[in-house]
Formats: sequence, C-alpha cells, structure tokens
Amino acid sequence: MEQMIQEYMTQVKAFFEGHREEFLADLAEMVAIDSQRTEAKEGMPYGEGPAKALAKTLEIAAGYGLYTENWDNYVGIIQLNDSKERKLEILAHLDVVPEGKGWTVTEPFVMKEVDGRVYGRGTADDKGPALAAIYALRAVKELGISLNEDVRVVVGCDEECGSSDLDYYWTKTSPAEMTFSPDADYPLINLEKGHFGVKISGKLPLASDRIKLLRAVCGTKSNVIPADAELWVSGEAEETAKNLLAALEQETGVRSTMAMEDQNLHIELHGTAAHAADPDMGNNAATAMLQLLAGLFAEDEPMLQALRQIFPHGDGHGRAAGIYGCDDESGEITVSFNILNIDEDGTLFAEVDSRTPISMSEPDFAPLPSKLEAAGFAVKTSCSQPHYVSPDTPLVKTLLAHYEEWFGEKGECIAIGGGTYVHGLPGGVAFGCAKQGVDNKMHGPDEFAEVDQLLVSGMLFTTAIADLCK
Repeated sequence: MEQMIQEYMTQVKAFFEGHREEFLADLAEMVAIDSQRTEAKEGMPYGEGPAKALAKTLEIAAGYGLYTENWDNYVGIIQLNDSKERKLEILAHLDVVPEGKGWTVTEPFVMKEVDGRVYGRGTADDKGPALAAIYALRAVKELGISLNEDVRVVVGCDEECGSSDLDYYWTKTSPAEMTFSPDADYPLINLEKGHFGVKISGKLPLASDRIKLLRAVCGTKSNVIPADAELWVSGEAEETAKNLLAALEQETGVRSTMAMEDQNLHIELHGTAAHAADPDMGNNAATAMLQLLAGLFAEDEPMLQALRQIFPHGDGHGRAAGIYGCDDESGEITVSFNILNIDEDGTLFAEVDSRTPISMSEPDFAPLPSKLEAAGFAVKTSCSQPHYVSPDTPLVKTLLAHYEEWFGEKGECIAIGGGTYVHGLPGGVAFGCAKQGVDNKMHGPDEFAEVDQLLVSGMLFTTAIADLCK
C-alpha cells in the first residue's frame, strides 16, 4: 500500500498545486449560492437555493469531462463514466445552514481568502470538501490513473435538515461496497452518537399585574446553538429588566441591548452560535432568555420556572434534566435547548437536541419528558441509534494509511456527537476534511476552511481512490 501511495504522490501533489486558483474560483461560485433549504417548488424539493447549487456543481464537474446526473434535484452524481456499478462512494452535501448574524470577515455568501483561509457559508460544511472530492475524480481522469473498479461522488441537498435526499437516493440504488463522507474531522470518524430529540409545547399566561410578554423568539434550527434571542414586553418592566440584564451578562457572558419601541420594551440577547453536538463551544441565547423570563415573571408562572430549572444556562449535558450519561468510546451525552418561541397568547414551542453515547438507549432518556409533562407541557420525542464501524475494516485501514502519508500524523479512529451522511449506513465512515481541534465556525458566523487542508484532502482522496479501486 505504501509503495502505491508513494508512486502517485508527486504527480498528484503537482496537479492540485497547479490548479489551486481554479479550485478556489470554483469554490467561490458554489459559496455564492445561498443553498439553505426553503419551501419546496415544482421540481425543487428543497427550494430554489439547493437546486441552483446542485446545477452549478454539476456544471463545474461536467466542465472537466466528468460524467454527471441530476436525480430530480434531490442529489447529483459525478463519476468518471456512466457505469451504474461502483466499489467506492463518496457522499458530500451542498445545502447549508442559515447565514445567521455576526459575520465580520466577509458576507456569508461572498467567499474571501485571508491568510490561507477561505471564509463563507459552506466553505467547510460541506461545499469545500465536496469540491475536493470532485477534484480528486478530475485528477484521476487527467493524470490517467487506471482503475479496475468505479467510484462515484454523490452531492446531496438536504443533509442539514434530515438527509431525506439520501432516503430518496437509496430508493433508486443500493449502497456501494465502501462509503465515506468528507463531512467532519480527520483522522477518521467511526463512531457517531445517537440522537434524541424533544419537541415541547404548552400554554403560558406570562402576565403579571405589571408586565406582559408580547412575544419571544429564539433559534432557527434544532441542531444549532442559537446566538440571538429577542423578546418584547409591555408594562412597567424597564427597571426590572435593566437589573436582570446586568446580572445575566455577568453570570452568563451573554450580551444584551434594550430599547423602547412604541411604548413596549424590546430586548435582544447575543450569545455565541455552535453546533448542537458541541454545546460547550457556544453560549446559548435560548437558555439565557429562559433565565431572563424566569426573573421577569418571578413566581407568577410555575411552568416557566420548571422549564428554566430543567434547562439551566450552561448545562449542556443533561444533568438537571436527569439524563446525564458517559462512556469511554463516545464521551458525554450532550443536551441543548435550541429553539424557544412564545406568542402573545402564551403559546410556547421549544426544541431540544441531544447526542447520545453508544451505551445509552431510549429508556435512559425517559426522565426528561417525564419532568416536562409533570410541569404541564406536551412532549413529542424522537430517537435514532448511534453509528459504529469497526476500526479493523479494510476501508478504515486504507483511509488511515493514506491520511498518515499525506498529513504525516498518526491516523486513528475518533467519535463525534454530530451525525454525518453515513449515519446508519453499514460500514460507512466520515473522513475529513477539517483538522481535529480546529474550530472552523461551522454553523456560526465567519465559517472558514483552510485552503491547504482542502487541497491536501483532495490529494489524499485521489490516492485513496486509486488504492481502493485498483
């Protein structure tokens, strides 16, 4: 294996270095398209943005002589030829999370290169890695690397909102013998935690003799730690809110602004966004807003007080919810309260995202809905199993060997809380493209990818394809 890698390294490296600017120009075109999922339209199951991103990506690939197909704007396939058979499949995605607020380096959909990094929504998750895989196919083709078995790159349009694109894809075809997705961290992810989701609804009076909540909004996606929250209050709340906000900022680090609008008090909270799988990396505006509301209404609203006690600010691992768990392979459970909306009539809707260790199962999570129901809320739950692949499989061993050659670092398997495109796919692993321990600001403002990391990933994918499909 090592001899085969060395045989191709020089020419593969020269290919990617020679096409650096072309790669970045292609990536800039992909990033320029806002491809977050929106309302479906005829022929566009995820809205116009993902369909445009898919069309552009397939156009780029076809421009390099690669074979492409658009499967009804759910996914696209990119291959060296039109074969329906393939040994290796690489799953990437083109949809993105909402742009959010707080960008400082560039606008979300205007890619900008600064100090070896490219900034923009999708540069790291997952348009940059998708393009690295496409360029790997291009390198195989243009360098004349001979393969005895085929490889396919699949680019999907709904990874961020449930991967229904792959559900559609698997109704049309069967999985390849080997599959990896460049949608996470190196060295290689063979364990992805399970998922436990909770939707909470209820009716709160939220009015005292002095004040009334008009509206509260926080969160856009259940898998994103929210950075921003807003609420509007009428009545004699200004002095009380001022004191509560000062204490809240000191206790939580969440920043706030307060202003009078049409004789009502408008409050904004500003925390830090993060992926729900890493709640400790963010500063949750939703739990901060819970704390503020609990203070504003004191003991007038027991359901609100109970909610704040179950999800106290800073508890991202379910201790107060009664579902904490941990094991050596997976690490700790994560529990994040990410969406909170309350209407003027007191109708509340909230969502909780939890990533669960392989040692835990659905009965272990029962204390959380029980606590919520006891407080008077209606609860709906969902649960999916963890994903695990043995480190001894040929795919894992081969990918790690190529990782060690290209990056000069020890290759090993790691576990994550996030779910990738291969979750639940037998034998599928996540492989690249970010460095472990580097915060690429995925799902947050100023998302970036390191240019060299993307290019070396493309080099690695090229030699891995040559090895696995020889």
